[in-house]
Amino acid sequence: MRESRRLRGNLTVAAAASALIFGSIAVAAVPAHATSASGLVSGYVGVTQTINVTDFCPGGNVELTATVNGNVITSNPASSDSNGNATILWAPPSVGSVTNAAVQSSLVGSACGNIPLPNVAISQVPTNSVVTAPNSVTVGVPTQITVTVQSQSRSVYAPTGSVIVKDVNGATLQTLGLTPNAGGGSSYAYWRWTAPTSGSFTFQAVYSGDTNALTSTSPQDIVFATTSGVPIALSLPPTMTVGVPTTLKANVYPANVQGSVGFTLNGTPISASVPIVNGVATFQWTPTVAGNVTIGANYTTNQGGTGSTTNQVTITAGPVSTDVITLTQPGFGTWAPNGTYTVSNGTTINFTATTLSGAAVTLSETGPCQVSGLTLVVDASNATCNVTASSPGGNGYAPVKYGYTVTTGLGQQTAILAAPQSGRVNVGKVLTMETPQQGDTNAGQNIVWRITKGKNKICKLGFPSSGAVTLKIIKRGQCSVRGDAPGVANVWAPYVVVRTYQGK
Repeated sequence: MRESRRLRGNLTVAAAASALIFGSIAVAAVPAHATSASGLVSGYVGVTQTINVTDFCPGGNVELTATVNGNVITSNPASSDSNGNATILWAPPSVGSVTNAAVQSSLVGSACGNIPLPNVAISQVPTNSVVTAPNSVTVGVPTQITVTVQSQSRSVYAPTGSVIVKDVNGATLQTLGLTPNAGGGSSYAYWRWTAPTSGSFTFQAVYSGDTNALTSTSPQDIVFATTSGVPIALSLPPTMTVGVPTTLKANVYPANVQGSVGFTLNGTPISASVPIVNGVATFQWTPTVAGNVTIGANYTTNQGGTGSTTNQVTITAGPVSTDVITLTQPGFGTWAPNGTYTVSNGTTINFTATTLSGAAVTLSETGPCQVSGLTLVVDASNATCNVTASSPGGNGYAPVKYGYTVTTGLGQQTAILAAPQSGRVNVGKVLTMETPQQGDTNAGQNIVWRITKGKNKICKLGFPSSGAVTLKIIKRGQCSVRGDAPGVANVWAPYVVVRTYQGK
């Protein structure tokens, strides 16, 4: 009888275990030892979730089982210790809603079962994009530009899709497909880019995102390209001439760097320290010896940075050709060297100038006139100004200076008037000769009107209280009217304006 009861008890336990395996026992009937499981929360793709299980199947394997967007997934099994505690680590593989989530044990017995977990949502993981390139590159030499797209929040998801690399103006330079990095959590793409000229180039990457990762835009990365591959480049004529000044120019990148540059000839200094202004240092130098030489430039920044570069140039012995200046006054023509020109007081001339050497022309002046750049301002009368045009030469041409003599005459007064041009006018017509706001010349002299032919017979002047001056045609015939303004001694010539009208 005892053996029968013992057998019935064993069969009961076996039946219960079978029910656990085939899921016929409801979650509500969780055994007493399966006390708790917690930690599954809403999160991002690839970010590890930590699920803690307490007093659940001592010594057994536990794992997360859940449905994500209709697909059943499981985590890697974790072993519970002798006290029944276990930690499950699970990284959601994709975006979606996690439902039917529960902790399940591989052991079957009265102390084992499933512990349900809350349903949660898994979102796209934020990303961070970065462009990586050398600070300085050599013109004409291929350089690798690399883009890395990194998942954030410690996600192990490797972003897929493509990145677009743009320049400083937003124009697309390249579209690149991403490759996962070993170890997960990031992907990369690269291409070989060649700088076409010296200067600065800007790159920015835009990641388009995918179903599991959000879009991101990298910070701009600036690359400086020089012929030497270091952040300094020389700008020199390939050929120089003994005795002809030439300008040595060094560009230092970036343009806001502060410091100085020293120029060398075959390694020997030929200049003092030249300040860097807006990324450029210039020095005028006159070769003294012909031959193939090496011109160098060494820079030092205020922060202690240094660098250098060299260029090979040829210095020829000559003979030296003298530069030629062409100084042109628009509307008049070219001024001849050593020529004398009379210019009215108050005149401003904006010259244009060219040279055979290609060098810029500068103007200087002694006397009462003024120069600024290529502009000459005559602001005196009965005086003499001596104007000099200078070229520093270069490119095989020697420097040159041309002189011009400017005599200043009386200025010619001008005025803005309403008086119609001479012509036929209907009888009875009233013409406005000057409005109340007119009547003075550019020298501030008042204009006085008088009729010189047909006065009070053909035409008549009117002086309304408004301050205007009018002329009425009262009869057929010819009417002549004249306006005069006095001159200013030694400065302005008198002003005269004449109109003739034919009454009809």
